[in-house]
Amino acid sequence: GTIAPTTGECKGGMNISYNGQWGYHPLLISLANTTEPLFLVNRPANRPSHEGADGYMDEAISLCREAGFKSILMRGDTDFTQTWKLDQWDREGVKFLFGIDAVKSLVARADAVPECQWQPLERPAKYTIATEPRARPENVKEQVVKEKAFKNIRCVSEQVAEMAHKPDRCSKAYRLVILRKNLSVEKGDQRLFDEIRYFFYLTNV
Repeated sequence: GTIAPTTGECKGGMNISYNGQWGYHPLLISLANTTEPLFLVNRPANRPSHEGADGYMDEAISLCREAGFKSILMRGDTDFTQTWKLDQWDREGVKFLFGIDAVKSLVARADAVPECQWQPLERPAKYTIATEPRARPENVKEQVVKEKAFKNIRCVSEQVAEMAHKPDRCSKAYRLVILRKNLSVEKGDQRLFDEIRYFFYLTNV
């Protein structure tokens, strides 16, 4: 779900979004491996991201099964978690991986995770070096940020942990993966303070 703004004044079906943009809020459900659109639904900009998504996700599952897919993994950000559908999809053998909002109760549980249970997150390389590694060029953007004393947030390290979590609308618990980002908030060359941010992902994988 992404806001598609328009400067037109006579566009049928448009409306004003939460951030003041006039336009539409289309819903796109696509195949992750090819980016091929399965369903594209146009909606006014004032409609929420998840509206009607569960029905189209069900149709996408049926369409993929008719096409011969043996396994299906549904993915989406926090607006598409669809907790009222997770038990059904789990029973049907559909795998899912959705973001979960960092609500206070989850943040409190993450804060209580013992330090020994956090593991360093090792991200895979963006690409494979075919010849020899090249020297990294100077980060011009970061230099300008320092010179102008803009507020800058840098990621110092990342760790992951997991626990079981049962959403209110589910009858069983699923695997909750927690990403902890250790951030450094800076202004110019001065380090102001450190900050911890959590990101939550719910899955039956």
